[in-house]
Amino acid sequence: MADQSPYAQLTGTWQFWVAASGTTMTALDASPSGSWTAVGKTDGDQSYSWVGALTAFLDNHATGPRKHTRPEEGFTVTMTLVDLTLESLATTLSMASGAVAAGTSGALTTKSLPLRRGFVPNRFALLARGGALVASNTMSPYGAWPGQIYIPQGVFNGEPVATFSKGGRPGIETIFTAEYDDTQSAGYEFGRLIVQSA
Repeated sequence: MADQSPYAQLTGTWQFWVAASGTTMTALDASPSGSWTAVGKTDGDQSYSWVGALTAFLDNHATGPRKHTRPEEGFTVTMTLVDLTLESLATTLSMASGAVAAGTSGALTTKSLPLRRGFVPNRFALLARGGALVASNTMSPYGAWPGQIYIPQGVFNGEPVATFSKGGRPGIETIFTAEYDDTQSAGYEFGRLIVQSA
């Protein structure tokens, strides 16, 4: 019913994968594999946004702007990831998964994560899909078909907030910020949004 009014574009949770910066995008009809590692999924709202306001140029002969330019721009994905392991949590903090150390605490086997994130964040490629499986991925605005966001290079940004509530699942709010990758084709330096259209 995703292509029938008033149910246009019904969407559910998203799932996210990361890989080394610059890793090639997975085909829309294929499951992420190889170096792509699942980070987690959402249990609520998620969004993506274009960043970069226009600057207006005026002259002495008119009261309105004559021209606009965009001196800065960017692209971000905002999400709340749920049910994270410490390895996935390390990724959302732009740390290497190897930051998690195994150990013991008394008779218990443990894993630990340092709370200090460090000066230089790890870069990742990001893949975001609407739905855990391709068959249930309904990100496309053209029907109940798959879609994905691919960012070739970026970092988990902002100040992540871990949330715990009595009635909900533990989650962490975070933002993935695309970095300019000039190894990509012109216009795709921040990545691409791709959906099935027919």
